[in-house]
Amino acid sequence: MLNIKLKSWIDGQSWFGETVRAVTKKKELPSVDFNDLAFKLATAENISETLPGVLKSLQWLINDLFPPAQHAELIILFSNPSTSETFMHHGLDKAPAAKLMQSLHHLFTVGKAPDASEMMVVDDLTIAPSRLFEHDNLTVWSLFLFHGAAPSAKQLKWKTASIETTLYKGLQAWYHNESKLKKALESERAMYAAELHDSLAQVLGYLRLKSLKLDKLCQQAEFSSLKPITEDLASYTQCAYHQTRELITSSRLTMQSDNLSQGVINSIKEFEHQSAIVFELDNRLPLNMLSPQQSMQMLYIVRESLSNIVRHSHATHARVVLLLKTSSLLQIHIEDNGTGINPEAARSDSFGLQIMKERADRIGATLMINNRPEGGTRVDLSLNLEANE
Repeated sequence: MLNIKLKSWIDGQSWFGETVRAVTKKKELPSVDFNDLAFKLATAENISETLPGVLKSLQWLINDLFPPAQHAELIILFSNPSTSETFMHHGLDKAPAAKLMQSLHHLFTVGKAPDASEMMVVDDLTIAPSRLFEHDNLTVWSLFLFHGAAPSAKQLKWKTASIETTLYKGLQAWYHNESKLKKALESERAMYAAELHDSLAQVLGYLRLKSLKLDKLCQQAEFSSLKPITEDLASYTQCAYHQTRELITSSRLTMQSDNLSQGVINSIKEFEHQSAIVFELDNRLPLNMLSPQQSMQMLYIVRESLSNIVRHSHATHARVVLLLKTSSLLQIHIEDNGTGINPEAARSDSFGLQIMKERADRIGATLMINNRPEGGTRVDLSLNLEANE
């Protein structure tokens, strides 16, 4: 006769409760309000300041989700292949190594983006990438870095689902808000540019023609005593007209305020259409670490330099170089093969070089303008990023 003992089974809810208690018996998981973190991201005025704080809160949770042997870290990466720019954010006490950041830049921005479902090994670290969202030329990635043995893809997804959902909701909402704000600003700038063109620019254009005509009439002997006055009047009116036209053009710049590379590219295309000069661009900026104010001021200096080349240099070739000389020193070099510059011969009504130096001073940059030994002019613009933090 068989003696069969029936095993008593507990219901699913009781099993789940006991499992959770067993997992959290030694250490309670930190309390994280995911909705609050998503709201902070969605309403961020400066994502570069808000995102690291959110990631720091999530990093505390990650430290408890994974054992110390795995040593998991989270990085958010913004990739824009069209401008070769990468922005990385983290909530770690110590920033990732420069070599790792360079490798990630080449992997996610310069090269072909990896498969979001496959883990990879980069600089002795196991990295699990996940594409949060993609709009236009911008792709936002979450990267989990493991210094030790990495969990399985299923285990990782199960543990980090709430984290990724929070980041997706918050960053997606922030991006949509930024896009709306950008369109509103562009519309407002276009309106002001149109009003400036239809009012002040038209008046200055008329005064420019009349002042030139008056200056020519005063070349006659009977009006020779008025010649110095009419000459100054014609020169200053001409200068005011050109500056107004440049202001209109600048207000119509179609660039993100923090995207220096794209602004330079657009400017070179614009000035190429205005002349027969061959422009060459060497863009070696792996990361754009400039604030909107720094980026815009540097772009204005570049544009003024390009304008001077087109109007005054008589050059056939010009070269623009953007690079990070060191991890904290950004440099821009602009040179041409024209006639060069003579500072002593500059007109008293020419304010271009003075304005360029003032713009450099506003952001703590160094501006040098010199003649090239082989002929032409060289403009060197340097910005120490650490000194301007």
